[in-house]
Amino acid sequence: DKLVTLQDPVLRLMVKLFFDSMIFSPLTISGYFTCRSILEGSGWQGVREKLSTRLVSTVKGAWRFWPLVNVINYGLVPLQFRVLYSNILSLFWTGYLTFVNSKRISRT
Repeated sequence: DKLVTLQDPVLRLMVKLFFDSMIFSPLTISGYFTCRSILEGSGWQGVREKLSTRLVSTVKGAWRFWPLVNVINYGLVPLQFRVLYSNILSLFWTGYLTFVNSKRISRT
C-alpha cells in the first residue's frame, strides 16, 4: 500500500496485480526451484533443468491461482488480516510447488 498510492481503487488493484504476476511470481518461483535444487544436492545442473522444464508452467499456475486470491486480499480483507489471509493460502500454493518440484522429468 505504501508503494502503490494511486487514488483510483480499481487502477491501484490492477497495478498491484500486475507487479505480483509479472515480477514477484517469476522471481519467487525461480528462487524456490533454485533453493530446492541446491538443497537436494543436484547443484546448478539441477537448477537449470528445473527452471527449463518447470518454470513456465508453474508461473502459469501462479497466474491462475494468485490473481483471484489477491483481488480478495487487496479488495476485501482488512489491512490487519492480509498477512494472515495470504499465509493461509500460501500453504496451498506451497503444496502445489512441492508437487511440481517432486515430479519426475520424462526423458523422451
